[in-house]
Amino acid sequence: MKRAFAFDAAAFAAAAVAVLTPWPRGWIENVYANGIFAAFNRAFVPLSNRVPFAVGDLEAIVAIVALVVWWVRALRGTKRGRRTRTVLALLAHTAGWLAAAVVAFEVLWGANYRRETVTARIAFDDHRVNAASVAAFSRRIVDVLNRDVGAAHTEALDRAKLRAAFEPLVARLGDRWDVAVTIPKATLLEPYYEAAGIGGMYSPFAFETLLNTDFLPFEVPRALAHEWSHAAGFTDEGDANYIGTLTCLRSDDPLIRYSGAFWTYGDLPESERRRLKLDPLVIADFNASRRRFLRHYMPQVFAIQWHFYDSYLRTSGVHGGVASYGNFLRLLVGTELDAQGLPNVRSER
Repeated sequence: MKRAFAFDAAAFAAAAVAVLTPWPRGWIENVYANGIFAAFNRAFVPLSNRVPFAVGDLEAIVAIVALVVWWVRALRGTKRGRRTRTVLALLAHTAGWLAAAVVAFEVLWGANYRRETVTARIAFDDHRVNAASVAAFSRRIVDVLNRDVGAAHTEALDRAKLRAAFEPLVARLGDRWDVAVTIPKATLLEPYYEAAGIGGMYSPFAFETLLNTDFLPFEVPRALAHEWSHAAGFTDEGDANYIGTLTCLRSDDPLIRYSGAFWTYGDLPESERRRLKLDPLVIADFNASRRRFLRHYMPQVFAIQWHFYDSYLRTSGVHGGVASYGNFLRLLVGTELDAQGLPNVRSER
């Protein structure tokens, strides 16, 4: 019993150190993100990719079963007069294991929340975000949609082409290693994800990407590139949207490029969306996407999920919470690109 409580105390102390210690930015970037985390990615993502099912589902099932068996066995072997004490001890030990999970999360991925954001890395100029530049960018997005809609419906996703557009971008943004990209997998929790409006997630405990299997083909490339951004150590949702969108827009593949424009269109100003005309085929795609989304969507579940996720993001240092998802549009408009379609970075970096 004393050893168990000693473990709990050590786990709580380690969790406090992992979460509250103000690690130096240089250490996070050079030792953790481009060292420890990079090694985890290169070692475990290829292994996870070989497993045809969601490893995270198996991990969750094993953890829940182990927890239930542990509690049941402990309570069965306890005399009636000592039940309350046993329950309190079990609660303390369970909290200790949760604290250990927090430490594991920080080591495996969570420390990336301390990295500089993409906004701090690129040569973003807020003065570039004006009515004329927003109008020009909106025109570009609509032109891509109208031009590529036909070709986008005649091909399947080539992940090698998506990766070819993705790798130089994350390298420009600070990853000095070859990112092992994940393959999309289904999850047993998909009914919940669909009800909550969740399209996908990166699982740091399983080194894998879970993606909605109901996504239409033209929705997949940008959604996958977004999750690849997390696998590459960029945790901020706005950063992941920026990386995922720019990955697609700089590709020479019509399906990939169309996907990036498709996910961006809804964030354009309403005035621009009213002014610019979409091809009827593009409109049909938006209608199909909306039907797909609403098929299992439950507003109450969505509200609860996003409230908790907003709190989680803010606790992790993402000050805008879920609102950070929309920051990518300002970055796209306000950052000059070079001849390769890659963002110019700050000169002092």
